[in-house]
Amino acid sequence: MVQSGRDVAICDATLALLLEVGYDRMSMDAIAARAHASKATIYRRWPGKQELVLDAVKARGVGLTVAEDTGSLRGDLVATYRSAVHGSAADDADLIAGVLRAMRTAPELADCVRSQVIESKCDVSRVIVARAVARGELPAETDPLILHEVASALWFHRVLVVGGPVDDAFIAHVVDDVLMPLLDRSSRSAELQETQ
Repeated sequence: MVQSGRDVAICDATLALLLEVGYDRMSMDAIAARAHASKATIYRRWPGKQELVLDAVKARGVGLTVAEDTGSLRGDLVATYRSAVHGSAADDADLIAGVLRAMRTAPELADCVRSQVIESKCDVSRVIVARAVARGELPAETDPLILHEVASALWFHRVLVVGGPVDDAFIAHVVDDVLMPLLDRSSRSAELQETQ
């Protein structure tokens, strides 16, 4: 785990390079140069690139957090996604793109990225849906993972495939035209299953 100021600088340099060039093209020489550290310093702390990337991703913290309760499902969704535009959550798509190929051959790296980036987003969806259930906006059977899967897919598609901005217009479109109708349909399906 990251301990000293030097470790933080090295991990920050590692994350910056991951976002810029990806895992496969990132070298320990480039990390050392970016962090203004010697390779010997890096290798005393980490035996290799994978271990360093693991620590850097773990030290990065959670990217997406739940906005304060706005009093409505729509408000919570909009506020949460607006807050995600800034900070480390905005880099999640680039981070995943940077390590995606390596995740296929490095299970420990894949588990770390899934835990640090993806699972935290599942937790956000759980909180948002739980609030909506408590307010009576959604039935208790609503699956929060539908929210996570669809919202993440749209976000990553927008950032990585289309290259468009994640601005207020995009967030409103996703919330109003996709997520709210999806959750409404999902809740009606859950109610239908209960009556059968």
